[in-house]
Amino acid sequence: MEIPVQVTEALEEKPEEKKRTGKTREHYNKQKSQAYSYFRIRSEDAEKMQNAQFTIFDFITNSFAFSQTKKELTVHVLESLKKQPMTFIELQRSLNAKKSTLYMLVLALQRSGLVSRAEKNEPLKLSNEFADTVRKYAQWWDGWLEH
Repeated sequence: MEIPVQVTEALEEKPEEKKRTGKTREHYNKQKSQAYSYFRIRSEDAEKMQNAQFTIFDFITNSFAFSQTKKELTVHVLESLKKQPMTFIELQRSLNAKKSTLYMLVLALQRSGLVSRAEKNEPLKLSNEFADTVRKYAQWWDGWLEH
């Protein structure tokens, strides 16, 4: 049986599949390894705080080197969790967020002590661990100054 010429030509014209380079995985692993707060303390913020002008967005800006869009999503995550604890899926649905983006944000919030959960599928909730750690840094600094 002879294969028609048209079918043979169509098979020959099929583009080659791209080989994976692993760069996407490398990029993802780099993002994951850097998913925590680099908290920046700015002395001029003290006046904004005293005058009730400091916002949660200011706090997130000082805490994370995220893009504007991710900072805004982070604020929405924190505001949602302030209302009530939520599972990751509930949070994703309520914010209509991409799973991978939300995962990285939640991971950064957890590693920074702003958000916690008891077990993997348990609801996420706000945490005082960040504030406790910052107080310990301040106490360490006070002690260091005295010696």
